[in-house]
Amino acid sequence: MKGGRTARTDSRGRPHGHDDDPAPPGTEAAAQAAAFAIFGSDIPPIGPEDYSGSWRTTLHVIAEEWVGEGRFERHTARTAAALNELFATQKLYGVGSPEALGDGSRLQPLIDRCRHFGITTADLERHGAQFPES
Repeated sequence: MKGGRTARTDSRGRPHGHDDDPAPPGTEAAAQAAAFAIFGSDIPPIGPEDYSGSWRTTLHVIAEEWVGEGRFERHTARTAAALNELFATQKLYGVGSPEALGDGSRLQPLIDRCRHFGITTADLERHGAQFPES
């Protein structure tokens, strides 16, 4: 740069203040981002007695509410039904077909949420998922 001035960059060579930088761990912004990543827009209402003004201390309350309201069970059942639809599409059109790949892509957010909550294959089977025999 002319004049001896250089642009300030972060450790990855990007200009400081880059918008897609993750929030620093342990901050309110990181806790809020985690809540929305895990629960999406499905965050239950939280009573004032359970909210301390901090996302970091409220995440467990959200999880307890989510489970207590039956959302865990409903999500497991919804995911099991979506898996069965995927398996039927794979059987009809083939595993690598555009139809099956599209169903698989739409299923991914449901699977991600299952991972967040520790929903297992056994849980999905109890809710009707019929995994193909290997």
